[in-house]
Amino acid sequence: MAVAKLTGTWTYEDLLSLPDDGKRYEIIEGVLYEMPSPSWNHQLIITNLLLLLAPLVRALGGEIVPAPLDVFFPGADPVEPDIVVILPGSQAVGGGRGVEGAPDLLIEVLSPSNRPYDLLAKRALYGRAGVREYWIVDPDNRTVDILTLDRDALHTRQTAAGADAAVSPLLGGAAFPLPAIFAGLDDDQS
Repeated sequence: MAVAKLTGTWTYEDLLSLPDDGKRYEIIEGVLYEMPSPSWNHQLIITNLLLLLAPLVRALGGEIVPAPLDVFFPGADPVEPDIVVILPGSQAVGGGRGVEGAPDLLIEVLSPSNRPYDLLAKRALYGRAGVREYWIVDPDNRTVDILTLDRDALHTRQTAAGADAAVSPLLGGAAFPLPAIFAGLDDDQS
């Protein structure tokens, strides 16, 4: 849900001044978005992805971190991707208040409440910022879209479905089988 301030635009300082109501928020281009708590399936997919990706990312000398974690770059003050990957030589730096700069790989797991936001607003924002690879994981359709950066836009490189594997160009062509990404999902929950 987008919430607009009557005067001015939302900033990180505004976010810090909000009462601690237990809700999560992101700011994109000065617009405040409330992020509902994720479902069981959403968190299970994130766990599966972390278990699959972490050994490779660590072997490459990188870092992998799940939400909640604030990520700051132009237009994002902050955003909170589901999974953040920073590889050696990245323009992003982790520490202090979160991540400063565009990470190399960001992963979002779609929820009914955030689908258009992740598919459109975040895709455009991440491309402008220089995120090199963006994964959109769809629990309802059991698909993974791998998008890669070309100039300042993210373009679909692969849509993995069924028994396919999601193949990451950024991670040296490593393949991650969709049955492992979606393992254990309850079909009654998104």
